[in-house]
Amino acid sequence: MQSLIYKNLMSLSCALILTACSSHMLLQPPEYKIPLIQADDQYKYADLNWVQTSAIKTSDDGWWNIYQDPVLSRLMEQLNQENLSLKQAEARYQQAQALLDIQRANRLPNITVNGSTNRNGAKNISTSGQFGLALQASWVPDVWGRVAKAIEGQQANLEANQADLDAVKLNQQLLATETYWNIRVLDAQFDLLEHTLKSYIRSVQILKNQYNAGMIARADVIQAETQLKQVQIKQIETTRDRNLQENILSVLQGKSVAQFQLTKQKQVLTVPHIPSELPSRLLVQRPDVIHAERELAIMHAELGLAQTAWLPDVTIGLNGGLNSQIFSHLFQSPQYLWSTGLQAATIIFDGGTRKVEIAQAQANYDEKLAAYKQAILTGWKDVEDALLQASSFKQQQDEQAKLFALATENEQVAIRRYNAGLVSYLEVVTAQNLRLQAEQTTLQLQQLQLNNAAQLVAALGGG
Repeated sequence: MQSLIYKNLMSLSCALILTACSSHMLLQPPEYKIPLIQADDQYKYADLNWVQTSAIKTSDDGWWNIYQDPVLSRLMEQLNQENLSLKQAEARYQQAQALLDIQRANRLPNITVNGSTNRNGAKNISTSGQFGLALQASWVPDVWGRVAKAIEGQQANLEANQADLDAVKLNQQLLATETYWNIRVLDAQFDLLEHTLKSYIRSVQILKNQYNAGMIARADVIQAETQLKQVQIKQIETTRDRNLQENILSVLQGKSVAQFQLTKQKQVLTVPHIPSELPSRLLVQRPDVIHAERELAIMHAELGLAQTAWLPDVTIGLNGGLNSQIFSHLFQSPQYLWSTGLQAATIIFDGGTRKVEIAQAQANYDEKLAAYKQAILTGWKDVEDALLQASSFKQQQDEQAKLFALATENEQVAIRRYNAGLVSYLEVVTAQNLRLQAEQTTLQLQQLQLNNAAQLVAALGGG
């Protein structure tokens, strides 16, 4: 037995020497470390009184609760359970889990059992039977750490799929939130148009009475009726846009259009306050950043496997067999045969294939490293955009409130001047259109602020 072990070790040493003559010496795959990315300590458009809060923790509660809207919360619960894009991502995660389990199984020996029975005979010769049982066991010890590196790569792949699952979930939640607030703003716009329509109908009726009495010209009635018709057309457009948004929300809920309806309700549009004293480290919780870093880890594992591919494959095998002409004697007094051994196999010349494969793996790693850096830069930009827009929308909203007040006052003045006979009804129409436009713009700004709040939270990873 000692002689056998000695000979096997000598054979393995010879294989190592031969392969080392034509390859770069690397006995263990390199250890992976997350690259350090230099970044600024704070965001450009964060508040000037920003202070680092390293102890801040993200919340596991639904981020949409910042709106304190029970209807939105129910929609999100339905989405998390029934959204079909989310179910596809979950299936991909399960596939990655299976691949990891396969790699883990490679650490264990393979054992196979073969059974056979044969019956032979010929003319004038009595028939005879032959029964056999064979056991084979083989094990590839992880001498060079390749199995561990493969498991490391599949673990990173599993975590990348988890990040992809989180990214899909966050994307669908963000889309649903934006769609929900689009619908609520369209409802508010429809109510505004409905109120305006009633006012214009009264105005048209009054003007018609005045025209019939010979007090005003027909042109004033035409202008008022034109203005009324424009509002009615706008109502049709608003209704159509709302229905289309509702259709989007139904699919996000995993339902058909016919199965879903969002009831219209009176609602105060309140923009949630999100503190902009945000530590930049929150960026690392973004699913796309995590996904890019895990893909980099996958490429690092593949690079390690390519760098150690020149090492010989070592296999420990054990074979045993039993056979007998009588089945009942198979386990009693059988004829048996056994063998065991150590096998090492390697390629000593491949025309430079392994060198090219290492270069390819290195290039793939460099690509994923650049992609990881790009993901961080993109995430940084998304946060900066949301912070910038939050501040800009707030300033615009303040100025829009002043404009709306002026437009309302101007409408009142125009009506008084028209009633006094100082101006034509065209001035009233112009003033009313300005007031309506100012009020619609106010609603649109609220919609932008509501959606931007969701985009800011999503840009930070949804925590």
